[in-house]
Amino acid sequence: MNSRRNFPERSRIMRLILALSVLLFCAMGKDSEAKDTARPDGKPNVLFIAIDDLNDWTGMLKGNPQARTPHMDRLAAKGMVFKNAHCAAPACGPSRSALMSGIRPSTSGNYINKSSLIHNPILNNSVLLPEFFQQNGYYVCGGGKLFHGYHFNEEVKGRGFDEYFPSKTQDLPSFEGLKFSSKLPLGGWARQADWGPCHPDVTVDDHPDGITANWAKKKLLGGELQEPFFLGAGIFQPHLPNYAPQEYFDRFPLEEIKLPEGYREDDLDDVPAAHARMAHNPWLKRIRATNQWKPAIQAYLACTAMVDDLIGQIVEALESSNYADNTVIVLWSDHGFQLGEKERWAKYSLWERATRVNLVWVAPGVTKPGSTSAKPVNLLDIYPTLASLTGCEPPEEQLEGNDLTALMRDPEAEWDKTSLTVFGYKNYGLRSQRYRYITYADGTEELYDHDKDRWEWQNLASDPEYAEVKKVMRQELPTHHQPDGVTYDLPGRKRKRSKK
Repeated sequence: MNSRRNFPERSRIMRLILALSVLLFCAMGKDSEAKDTARPDGKPNVLFIAIDDLNDWTGMLKGNPQARTPHMDRLAAKGMVFKNAHCAAPACGPSRSALMSGIRPSTSGNYINKSSLIHNPILNNSVLLPEFFQQNGYYVCGGGKLFHGYHFNEEVKGRGFDEYFPSKTQDLPSFEGLKFSSKLPLGGWARQADWGPCHPDVTVDDHPDGITANWAKKKLLGGELQEPFFLGAGIFQPHLPNYAPQEYFDRFPLEEIKLPEGYREDDLDDVPAAHARMAHNPWLKRIRATNQWKPAIQAYLACTAMVDDLIGQIVEALESSNYADNTVIVLWSDHGFQLGEKERWAKYSLWERATRVNLVWVAPGVTKPGSTSAKPVNLLDIYPTLASLTGCEPPEEQLEGNDLTALMRDPEAEWDKTSLTVFGYKNYGLRSQRYRYITYADGTEELYDHDKDRWEWQNLASDPEYAEVKKVMRQELPTHHQPDGVTYDLPGRKRKRSKK
């Protein structure tokens, strides 16, 4: 009886509970919707990692079996590696200017490190990559070497960045705090060609690259980044001088170091003389004369291992952050580096060792873990690919690279592109999936068949059997050759225009 009399009351209570539940659910939905719409158009974040002078001596590219890069290899396994990627120019300044503008050097006239960026009207009037993201509602922050040092510190001065570390007129933390265990290995000959372990009390956190990596980790783990964001972290090593804590040198005992597999004594016998008129330095001769070849290789491997650890820390910070599931990662090196091949100790050439770069993408929902592509691609492709992945409309009639998302979805997709590297007026290196074709301003040529000649030891340019290959590849070369742009001279920094 009592239960029957209480039934209407219970019914009212149940209806009230149901109504409150519906209201709570709606409120939660609105709150969730508010969180979703706080991100304009739901655009993904971008983690943009740059490495200076890193060649194919990484596990993922297998350029040297002695290299140890487990963290970069792990990142590569999470996404896609482009194994036939090349720079737009084999020097820091023009390579980064091309990447950041999307404009190839033969179009801009920005050919060498001394080429100005802001006094080049073609580049200065372009929408630089950080500006592009800023204009599309992104919070843009960066630290370390993303542009060429002089371009950033003296010309760009943080243009397009909401925040920069250490500042908008200083891209790298200072090297001044580093202490060293020994004198210059070349007897005081050149600080820029120096290498060696730091003093035992110096840790990786004291190194300028360690400081940059810690800044990036703090930004990611702080959970306070305004979304969507573009975060750039530029690592300076293994650019010379090659300094790293002793622990990294210890990983590569000197007695186990091997000379580069691609080195050959007579390698220049069939190469046109024009190569010597390009930027060159005498470091290898001095290194060999002082019996420092293996120690110098040890230093390069040590610094690469340090860089690998730092990249591992940055990526781990992202994976532990609130942004892990909605952030595109692109990791790239600005050009390669020769450690004796073709008598070179530098970049500054149009051969494979100087142009081949590391290029890794992890794009949620687009790249497949463990995927690779052997199609020829270029650092110029980064700008249009980021525009595509973030759903942002690229600048009109500016970008000369290709959108790589088709290859990300299908590594075997039809791809008739080649990859062009420019170094100086009318000097071109063209890479297809199989061949490298080089032509110099004086008309001399080189041709290498990578199916048979990985180290480019046999120049086939004069072989009539390959005349058709050259003819086809020549059609891919630029038809416009922009004269040298304005350059700067240090220390006075007076600008001048090179004459043709």
